[in-house]
Amino acid sequence: MSENSNNKNNNRRRRNPNNKGGNRGPKHNNNKGNFKGKRNSNNRNRRPKSLTPSRILQKYENLMEQHIIARKKYFEVFGRITGKQFVKVENNFNRTLQAIVDYKNSLKDWQKEVLDKKLDFYPEDRQYSTTHELEPVGDQVEFEGTFEDPHLLPTQKDHQWSNDTEESSGTMEDYKAYKGIVD
Repeated sequence: MSENSNNKNNNRRRRNPNNKGGNRGPKHNNNKGNFKGKRNSNNRNRRPKSLTPSRILQKYENLMEQHIIARKKYFEVFGRITGKQFVKVENNFNRTLQAIVDYKNSLKDWQKEVLDKKLDFYPEDRQYSTTHELEPVGDQVEFEGTFEDPHLLPTQKDHQWSNDTEESSGTMEDYKAYKGIVD
């Protein structure tokens, strides 16, 4: 092709600024008065949609998907970056988690039942408790009071730590000599 034929094609494609016809965009409004945006008559009569069972599940899945993405990003950058970048990712993670909690709390009883059917669709495994004729209720656990430390051995529980006066500092050579380690 010659250079002239390319120029002719390019000129045909360009829009003529003096063209009176066609769509001239939102700046030019034929209505009198201040233009603040063309209102769509459909939007004025639009009511909020009621939460049907399918919408309840759809919204929950949408919130969960956002949280899973935020969680993935959070754990990808955890320990690798610091400062404002990490704070932004952490805030997004916490915000998506809070959105799920707020959504669950905002549901009515029948809506919570719909969501529970979706989340807890497997029946509880009661085979062991039924074969051994046990109540399906768990142990009652106290949350206040003094408790034994479950991580201590019986010999550690019996020992009186207040009588221990041995110093617990020393060098690595002292430790190796005590343990009988030879380099």
